[in-house]
Amino acid sequence: MSGSRTHPPVGAPSGPSELDAAQRREIRRLPDALIDQIAAGEVVERPASVVKELVENALDAGATRIRVEVRGGGQDFIAVTDDGCGMSVAGARLAVERHATSKISSQTDLETIRTFGFRGEALPAIASVSRFRLRSRARDADVAHQIEIDGGKLLSEKSVGAPVGTRVEVADLFASVPARRKFLKTVTTEWGHISDWLTRSALALPHVHFEIQRDERNRRVWPAVTDPLDRVAAVVSEEDAAAFVPVPEHAHREASPRLSGFVSRPDRHRATVAGIYLFVNRRPVRDRMLQHALIEAYRDVLPRARFPAAVLFLDVPPHAVDVNVHPAKWEVRFADPQSIHRLIRHSVREALAQRSWIGGAPAAGGTVEPTPPDRTGEPPGDWVLAGTTHRAGPGQTGQGTLLETQPQSPLPSQLETRQTAEVRLSELPLFGQLLATYLIVEAREGLVLIDQHAAHERVLYERLRSQWLEAGVERQGLLVPETLQIEARAVAALEEASEAVWKLGFDIEPFGDDTVAIRAVPALLADRDPAGLVRGLADELCERGHGSDAAAPEARLLEAADRCFATLACHSARRKGETLAPAEQRALLEALDSIPWAPTCPHGRPVAVPIEIAEIERRFARR
Repeated sequence: MSGSRTHPPVGAPSGPSELDAAQRREIRRLPDALIDQIAAGEVVERPASVVKELVENALDAGATRIRVEVRGGGQDFIAVTDDGCGMSVAGARLAVERHATSKISSQTDLETIRTFGFRGEALPAIASVSRFRLRSRARDADVAHQIEIDGGKLLSEKSVGAPVGTRVEVADLFASVPARRKFLKTVTTEWGHISDWLTRSALALPHVHFEIQRDERNRRVWPAVTDPLDRVAAVVSEEDAAAFVPVPEHAHREASPRLSGFVSRPDRHRATVAGIYLFVNRRPVRDRMLQHALIEAYRDVLPRARFPAAVLFLDVPPHAVDVNVHPAKWEVRFADPQSIHRLIRHSVREALAQRSWIGGAPAAGGTVEPTPPDRTGEPPGDWVLAGTTHRAGPGQTGQGTLLETQPQSPLPSQLETRQTAEVRLSELPLFGQLLATYLIVEAREGLVLIDQHAAHERVLYERLRSQWLEAGVERQGLLVPETLQIEARAVAALEEASEAVWKLGFDIEPFGDDTVAIRAVPALLADRDPAGLVRGLADELCERGHGSDAAAPEARLLEAADRCFATLACHSARRKGETLAPAEQRALLEALDSIPWAPTCPHGRPVAVPIEIAEIERRFARR
């Protein structure tokens, strides 16, 4: 052999790569600067995150005036100035240290958060990835204290002249972390995120004066107002504000959830959910459950793939909501999500049922009363939102001429007569038919054109569905029972809702852990695939079992049945071009008053279109 070879001890790293791996397995304390940058990655996702943290701090300090300056989409410069309580010298120093806050002091505070934010790492995390300047003056101080930090390193502290309040400046965001900076989007995109969050904050807090400046040129000012709708008009648009109707409040106890705000008229809708602004305890959220409840309220009044606009404020006791399930607090978790879902759904439906958007004066002395709950404690479904509801009397079976006016037959528990402030079309002056297609009605604010086919179609649709829901459905037995394999949770959902499933016209029995036997289907749907019907029914039940409305599945379980009702109504309704006698015209208006108000036919075409007097006067050059 040419020479001896030295071997490493058994178990020792045999090369540089193994040595590095061994060192990486050692546990050691991280440097403070690295800790701050890791925290920054959790708190500071993009420039909009910085604006959010700084504005929330200003609000928690009691600010009534906030000025936000942004340059280069927030990458170059962000400054937030407020007139809040300010900080002392000691408080300013603590504010830029990790895990220091004035907002929580115990576990109880953490469980019942009443502030917009509380993270002690926000300011030091921001300071660790930027050039940072904090200047703050307390109300009882003669001068302000200023602290400058660059990349997490303290540069200077000094006393300076400044008004009471706080100003925070953040420059060159992520300049010291190039890997983070390269993942930021364009200046326009980053500004869009900032603008969206400021818009939501301004909507949530109409009593706060906001001033926004972008790139030292564009300047927006939203003065403090007392009427939330004035802030909506200033922030969103006057046109959108004019298309909103108020949502009635129903909370009767201080500790109850309260809903307020505005939703769009059913004749105004959008292609996306971009016009929906939701707030929980004045905190902007994008919660999917809340959004689902809102959209569900519009399910039968908007065309397919169209969405409402809304500005809704939900106030709940702090212990009933967890705001810390999302790092940026965009989502929340409720202690009782189903009750919140019902509150939103039924409050919005009642707002739409008032019909105030089509003109006309409220009934004398009329007040909006909450609908009495049924025997299960559930608020009734949307088929009882008409102004006066009572049980059908003897002989009122729903049979008769197409335009015969009949009271709607609600569920047995819905025996109360409600007084509402809604517009009753039958009480407005009727001018007659236009082109044998439209009815012309005079309203308080102008005219209302009613499409006779769409209106009659809606009346028939609601009556068919109401009778179906009350009396149950005729069944069609299968010659040979059909088995269907589905998930175990779907079998359980069908079994738990067996009474409602039977009422819908199905006869289904569990057949093992993941299979059901189908013995009968609704006669109305006998020509459909039984397996497809039951699978869709099971999917709907599973979905409703996760926060929608699991306790009332009979209200909207079978979209196929709804489609059948819509088809039958369309084929039976009076057509465009058919001349209606005056008595038939009046009967159609009375029929519209007897059903839940919906501004579209089941296929999405408008039932009624208002023409405001302002538009008429503009056409005649009177304004």
